[in-house]
Amino acid sequence: MNKEIEILVKDGDKEYSCKVRRPDVATLSRVNKLGKTDEVLAAQEMLKSCWVCGDAEIQNDAYLMMAAVGQMGELSKGVTAELKN
Repeated sequence: MNKEIEILVKDGDKEYSCKVRRPDVATLSRVNKLGKTDEVLAAQEMLKSCWVCGDAEIQNDAYLMMAAVGQMGELSKGVTAELKN
């Protein structure tokens, strides 16, 4: 399932939006590896790899990008697992 969410980012009186999809295993692996040495580069890779469409300013402005990546956890909401005997 390719779950997508729309993220709204506000900067003062300006509003930007983008749509991102749930990351695949290869993306999660790259981001995890990058995150061990450079969290900002890892965030940039996550956004770039999951980008569907939206305002380019989010990809090009570090503060807008970090705000958007901070909301990407919503992609995993509702996903649960449990052990059964």
